[in-house]
Amino acid sequence: MPHRRLSPALFAFSLLLGVPVLAGAQSATGTVVEYVDRNDFPGAPGGLFFYSSDQAEQVAVDVGAAGAFFRTGRTFAAGGATPVCRFYGSVTPGPNSHFFTVDPAECAGLKAAQLVPTPATNPQWNFEGNGFNTTVPLASGAFAGGMLATKAIAANSCPAGTTMVLRAYNNAFPPAGGKNPWDSNHRFVRSQADINTMVAQGWRDEGGVFCAPGTATANVFANSATLAKRCVAPRADPDREDRQGTLTAEKAWVRSYIDETYLWYNEVPDISPATYATAADWFSVLKTSAKSASGRARDRFHFYYDTPAWEALEQGSSSGYGFELAAVSTSPPRKYYVAYSEPNSPAGLANVVRGAQILAVDGADLVNGNDVNTLNNGLFPAADGERHTFMILDRGAQSPRTVALTSATVPIAPVNTVATLNTGTGKVGYILFNDHNYPAEGELITAIGQLKTAGIQDLVLDLRYNGGGLLYIASQLAYMIAGPQSNGKIFEKLTFSDKRSAETNDPDSTYPFFNIASGRPGTGTTASSPLPSLGLSRVFVVTSGGTASASEAIINGLQGIGINVIRIGSTTFGKPYGFSPVDNCGFTYFSVEFKGANNVGYGDYDDGFAPTCTVADDFGHALGDPAEGRLATALSYRATGACPPGTAAGTVNEKSLGAEPRLFRSPLRENRILAPRPLMDTLRGR
Repeated sequence: MPHRRLSPALFAFSLLLGVPVLAGAQSATGTVVEYVDRNDFPGAPGGLFFYSSDQAEQVAVDVGAAGAFFRTGRTFAAGGATPVCRFYGSVTPGPNSHFFTVDPAECAGLKAAQLVPTPATNPQWNFEGNGFNTTVPLASGAFAGGMLATKAIAANSCPAGTTMVLRAYNNAFPPAGGKNPWDSNHRFVRSQADINTMVAQGWRDEGGVFCAPGTATANVFANSATLAKRCVAPRADPDREDRQGTLTAEKAWVRSYIDETYLWYNEVPDISPATYATAADWFSVLKTSAKSASGRARDRFHFYYDTPAWEALEQGSSSGYGFELAAVSTSPPRKYYVAYSEPNSPAGLANVVRGAQILAVDGADLVNGNDVNTLNNGLFPAADGERHTFMILDRGAQSPRTVALTSATVPIAPVNTVATLNTGTGKVGYILFNDHNYPAEGELITAIGQLKTAGIQDLVLDLRYNGGGLLYIASQLAYMIAGPQSNGKIFEKLTFSDKRSAETNDPDSTYPFFNIASGRPGTGTTASSPLPSLGLSRVFVVTSGGTASASEAIINGLQGIGINVIRIGSTTFGKPYGFSPVDNCGFTYFSVEFKGANNVGYGDYDDGFAPTCTVADDFGHALGDPAEGRLATALSYRATGACPPGTAAGTVNEKSLGAEPRLFRSPLRENRILAPRPLMDTLRGR
């Protein structure tokens, strides 16, 4: 039925669908949910909108039974004295649309005109039942002048306890001229801003049309649990619990998951899923655009990862050669160094260690060449078993050498180096700690125990390459540094979004300084066994722009209980936020869920912790070598009580030291991640 030919006294709207929506028993009361499909109707400006009050029908639409309709988050309440008649045309001859009216005469007239069976060539409306109930505005007489006169109805025309629902029309039939090449559609919302958005796309603002109970509510999306594991390509493993689904279901799950968990859920932009090939691609853009005090994006952390790769890394392994690359310059003349190597990796066994500069890959010049594909394929192998040839200049060498490396799944040694350094004023412990994964728990306990036995007086904790990981391990390490002086104090308090206030207020969202082991398989520990501790009043921490998340939590947590944390190196990454990773259909999603604060409530370090002494990374020495620039600075500070000349905070610009080396590592290794509940129960003595 053409929009311009509708009865002027109607409160009605029509909806065009690519396929008929399941006709359910619509609810007289409850919630009317708004959907939009921009995939199946690319020629329609703004897409086509659909509304349903029936929960069963809503579930069907959510999982893709009606095509690519997605919730916008907008809703209004059903309820009132006037039932809404619901009609549907047909796919052919049409109209492929739903039509709703609250006018009894209009409803009766359409029913009377309906032919059974539906004609093969003549379009008509077919009655499906009452959609939901609503309320006619008190000033309904304003409609007498025609549909456009509805703009004259004021918001105060609604009875007490209700608010006006506004309408926009997509101008399929404009006031003058012929029909546009799309089908009629209306949008019904309570927000004038939403109407204005449609007008900007060529729609017509038609003002208020009926009154819905209550007031405007926050965005409402489907429960993610009803959409989970409905996959385009279900995994064969029954433990995954996947079932056949649709791309619509996968995308709908992503949107609901973000709405339920994301710390800044109310700042997520309204971005259509239509142009994104996968749910994961769409997930990547559903985040806040807010900035930190320095102008950096507040959310630089929102990401997803292939689930098997995440699970392998969580257990302490990754695929590659076993070296960590650090790029001092990524454009010609490029400078790529090996920051460190895993001891038993292909790189480590071939003596490709810290300070080696990579000059060529598979014959392609890395320093000045432009064969980017060859370089990337060799530096970042896609699978185990790839053999590539590297020309490298070893640290201190005068001439390069060529070495062939074969990629493999490499065990990650999170505690790479432990040493006791003898100085003129006592023993100093050194720990190179690179990853907060499960094996780190046992390795840190062993390292602290070793240094305690050695009788160290100070500790240099090297976190320059540690992007974080499991938060409980950060808490355990902080306890092992501080000892019993941390008892009864807060390591980190987690704050979730305002819709998750119950979790924020849950005692389990307060992390103490954990002083016992988890006993989890893969950690090499015994459940509830006490942790060793050093009882230090200060600690030297080597930092860089790669020091992030759980590593920054160590700094912040210790400072919160009065431990003097002397930071040597460069400004840390700036990530006081964390995640609880969630798998769906083969991808693990990391949506920022909480912010952490220490014992005194401080957690505002979005721009990182500045160093006490500013020192460039020194690839000319091995990590743990007392002559290495950052470690040497820490030892000098310990001896003199001050930074070496020209390195103290405020006396040197970090940029003057050259570019901060860029680390080529997965975002999985730049995290603050919550461990599963059973492990946490053990740490809490349950």
